[in-house]
Amino acid sequence: MMRHDTQARGDARGDRGAARALGAVAVAFVAALLVLLPAGSASAAGGDRMSDFAVTYDLQADGSMKVTERITWVFPAGEERHGILRNIVVRMGYGDQEGKYRYYDMTDVSISSPTGAPDAFRVSEFGASDQIRIGSSDEYTRGTQRYEVRYTLHHVLNPIAAGQDGGTAEKTVELNYNVFGANETTPRDRVSVTVNAPAASTRTRCFEGVKTSDTPCSGTPGNPTRFGADDLSSGDAMTVIASYPATAFDADLAPDVRDGDADSSLGSGAAPAANAAAWAGGIGAPVLAAAVMGALVWTRGRDERYAGLTPGLSPTSTDAAAPVMRGGRPVVAVQFQPPAGVAPGLVGTVIDETANPIDVSATVIDLAVRGFLRIEETGGEGLFKRTDWTLTRLPFPEGERAHAYERTLLDGIFRTGDVVTLSSLKNTFSSTLKRVQREMYDEVVTRGWFRRSPQTQRGAWQTLGIVIAAAGALLLFYGGSAISVLLGAGFSGGAVLGGGLILSGIIVWVLGGRMAAKTPEGSAVNAQSLGFKEYLLTAEAKQIAFDEASMVFSRYLPYAVVFGVADRWAGVFADVARAADAAGQSLVMPTWYVWSGTTFPDFGSIANGVESFSTTSTGTFTSTPGSSGSSGFSSGGGFSGGGGGGSSSGSW
Repeated sequence: MMRHDTQARGDARGDRGAARALGAVAVAFVAALLVLLPAGSASAAGGDRMSDFAVTYDLQADGSMKVTERITWVFPAGEERHGILRNIVVRMGYGDQEGKYRYYDMTDVSISSPTGAPDAFRVSEFGASDQIRIGSSDEYTRGTQRYEVRYTLHHVLNPIAAGQDGGTAEKTVELNYNVFGANETTPRDRVSVTVNAPAASTRTRCFEGVKTSDTPCSGTPGNPTRFGADDLSSGDAMTVIASYPATAFDADLAPDVRDGDADSSLGSGAAPAANAAAWAGGIGAPVLAAAVMGALVWTRGRDERYAGLTPGLSPTSTDAAAPVMRGGRPVVAVQFQPPAGVAPGLVGTVIDETANPIDVSATVIDLAVRGFLRIEETGGEGLFKRTDWTLTRLPFPEGERAHAYERTLLDGIFRTGDVVTLSSLKNTFSSTLKRVQREMYDEVVTRGWFRRSPQTQRGAWQTLGIVIAAAGALLLFYGGSAISVLLGAGFSGGAVLGGGLILSGIIVWVLGGRMAAKTPEGSAVNAQSLGFKEYLLTAEAKQIAFDEASMVFSRYLPYAVVFGVADRWAGVFADVARAADAAGQSLVMPTWYVWSGTTFPDFGSIANGVESFSTTSTGTFTSTPGSSGSSGFSSGGGFSGGGGGGSSSGSW
């Protein structure tokens, strides 16, 4: 929900600009919907840079921080911009506590420009940040401009218990703050930070670079405390840490932790016509969105299939070109083996058109089965102890080939060494997970199962839906009064048009999720995969030879994890083991998974352990760190992007 600063000049100029902007939004929506081109939000444009960023942090005894940013912004040569954006982080995760977040309330925003650039502004929520949009939609600026941005952040400081910072036996207060987050895409030539406080700082640390980097930048304790960095590139964060005696601040200092993981008028004569147009748009836009998106889903969003061929088969080189059709349900015939050359993670991706974290976890298990690594249970013996797993990288198995996404996955897991625990990957693996998922999408496109990444196909349309709905929400809640400024009294169609745009956005978002379509080859692989799932669901112990049992169990178990039938698959092999015992034969247990139980492992215990590993690793791979308010001086406590808050920038 958007909120306005109370500064008179910012409000007056911002409201007049909003009137024009909202009118432009409605026109832009109709054009965008007609041509169905994805729209994006304002972001840092190529060529923008900050030649100088000088910020002063005035720390207050109550834990708040008054911020003054003096920004020298260089716009791209030959291009015009309305102004700049500053995204100030006000919500962050709080340590490992799920359902909690730390809040930095931002107040007292004011903007000025010593060079005369448009300095009207509006503050709105932007994800976990409050976005300050500086400039006017009516005016452009170019070249090099200077801006002075002032605001206050509350509950920024961290109280540190005696001994927690690893350097003093006295209680201290600490500023551990991200001047920039790793999502800052604008290059910065020179950054200088001055921190004023009720007392002199006793220690400082400063880090710069990509997230988790421990590359130092300059820091000098005292009062004021000073920090500096030069030549920060796109994606480089900067974190400053300063320690102060607790006696200089209020005794009840604590983080705020909350629950939750235009100068012209067209005259009143224009209002009746505008009302009619708004009603027509409010009713017609959802109808148009449904008609156009429905037609696109029918003609482009349904899977292609080979007509006249048995499901799961592709035409051979000697066959005449098989005709292709769209739509229809896949006919599933039992397949006794997975699709040739298709790993479990890719099976999961082609079936639901999404590279889920469970597909990545199944890939880890498959790599273990194929000899790239070993998985060993550790812990879990005593009451309340959690099971962990040790992953050991093995020599590259002879005759095996790892695909690009599998190599990325292995390198990400074993980034710190050839032996790691699964728990050590928590809060550090999410970037690798996203890279692996992107490469899995690339793999299914390279293999010809999709013409474009399913994620990209869905994302473009769903982003358009979100933009349309957001424009409708702005018009619904703020547009009526703003447009009345332009049209005069009598305009009452804002709510109808806004509601119509919101409904249109929902239609585009929902139907856009169905725009990922398989090629005929992708549908053939999908049919084979579903047929193999049917085998895993119907296989009987008597169909499996004793001498092949261990190999079949291991080879197919990662697929069973993807399909969610690992329990059933383990039950089949429990029957195989009993039959083997009755026949006087013993089955060889897999060696790629080492069970921690006190009894001899069986297929059921291994399957249960693997399923637990899959569930735990999925959560571990997706976890991201939050700001806990702990000391940046303690062991492991300091790195670039590891503090509280943060900011990023762009132009519009």
